[in-house]
Amino acid sequence: MSETDTRKLPPTGIERRTRTIILVGTTLMLGGIALAVGEDDLGRWLTVAGVLVLFATLHRFGRLGADD
Repeated sequence: MSETDTRKLPPTGIERRTRTIILVGTTLMLGGIALAVGEDDLGRWLTVAGVLVLFATLHRFGRLGADD
């Protein structure tokens, strides 16, 4: 592609999966926060799991490299 061509390429399979896992981690974290408000132990564990998933997938997403 030339430098003047501004079309975006569709995301690759690994990028699509990584974005999906980021959404799953975000959902876990927000659901855990909502449950933890009521002194629920499950909510605390979901929040921790969501944050760990987000850390791992954001690292993976960053390692994919810059957009061309």
